[in-house]
Amino acid sequence: MTDTHCPYCALQCGITLEPNQQDHGTEPVSLKGRDFETNGGALCRKGYSAATLLDHPERLQSPLLRQPDGSFAPVSWEHALDLVAEKALGIRAESGADALAVFGSGSLTNEKAYQLGKFARLALGTSRIDYNGRFCMSSAAAGTNRAFGLDRGLPFPLADLDSAGMILMLGSNVADTMPPFVRHLAGARENGGLIVVDPRRSATAKLCADNAGWHLQPTPATDLPLLLGLAHVL
Repeated sequence: MTDTHCPYCALQCGITLEPNQQDHGTEPVSLKGRDFETNGGALCRKGYSAATLLDHPERLQSPLLRQPDGSFAPVSWEHALDLVAEKALGIRAESGADALAVFGSGSLTNEKAYQLGKFARLALGTSRIDYNGRFCMSSAAAGTNRAFGLDRGLPFPLADLDSAGMILMLGSNVADTMPPFVRHLAGARENGGLIVVDPRRSATAKLCADNAGWHLQPTPATDLPLLLGLAHVL
């Protein structure tokens, strides 16, 4: 058995993996939630079904190389990497290092992101490096850095929300995007203190039903008046 974490979102829920006998119709590993602060043993559908990808019939088992007729044929990793290196060197020689670009992912660990940056700047020599959070996480980081002095995530442990009497959520639909997050809203819901601001009646907004809180539905372009009104009262 191996204790690890689900890789699908920032909650990083605790999971435990255990190898299975490779019988017909059996997944390579059993996956279950473990007693971890973020998820408390619970998993969303993405987490508990993650092992089904390991032996999915459409999962690629080797690199594929496009053939002259447009089809794809499997090749060895050595051949694939040599071909990529050859093409990259050719492009750099013809058009300069900045003709090459590297695009990372918000799912990379700190160590992998550091290594990718070194690869881009030292191995390829390019200054063109970015990642898929440029339009979402980067703006959120700027806002939270100005507000809380931290540039990523929550400025407190997620479990601290368990004892909160009131929680205000702005345009966030954690019931769909991070289902295990919802368990940390229970205390505020019991106090009738969950406030969800969203023009849509999202799954998270529906948690405010039955006197569990308030769902505020601002019309487009009225977000700022609402926030300024709250700031004025505070």
